[in-house]
Amino acid sequence: MSISIVIADDHVLMRQGLIQVLSAEKDINVIGQCGDGIELIKQVLKLSPDVVIMDISMPRMSGLVAIDKLLAQRPQSRILVLSMHDELEYVEAMRDAGAIGYVLKETSSEELIDAIKLVAEGKSVFPAQKKEQDPLAIQIKYINPITILTRREREVFFLVTAGNTSKKIAELLDMSLKTAENHRGNIYKKLHVSSSAELIRLAGKAGLLE
Repeated sequence: MSISIVIADDHVLMRQGLIQVLSAEKDINVIGQCGDGIELIKQVLKLSPDVVIMDISMPRMSGLVAIDKLLAQRPQSRILVLSMHDELEYVEAMRDAGAIGYVLKETSSEELIDAIKLVAEGKSVFPAQKKEQDPLAIQIKYINPITILTRREREVFFLVTAGNTSKKIAELLDMSLKTAENHRGNIYKKLHVSSSAELIRLAGKAGLLE
């Protein structure tokens, strides 16, 4: 049985390389590719792939926002993150967002293919924790700050950390300025910050900035 795949990565050479590697596998079929989160959602909803392979850092819409929106519309999507970031914060953030697999871009093609097959079966695949990691990080599970936000607040959160004004956020999310400001205020309250600068610092510490 063939595994259908949609790939999202903003680096064309990376996508082409992935397609070349995966096309050599008789039981894997790449049915779509794109370079940003918005197009990813469109393709997945249209093509219904077995597995979605996506990067975190993408233009127009980051991977964290894209996975949130995608799973809201197609909760059965099986998402495998392929990223250059090996920090625990990134891994946990994507796991909390709903990904069931996370593979580093430095991994071998054989390991990637094995991960794809496991994810297609609904099994989790995440990198082993580094032995040299800070002992406190091993003992204390990383808490992703956006897990306490609503889906809409998460969208506003990432737009604020990207430097957008409330007016721009209202335009991008098709809401009134008052609603955008209310969401912004609720985010500040929940995350115990008082300004966009503090929110950006919080996002940076959590590994949630592009």
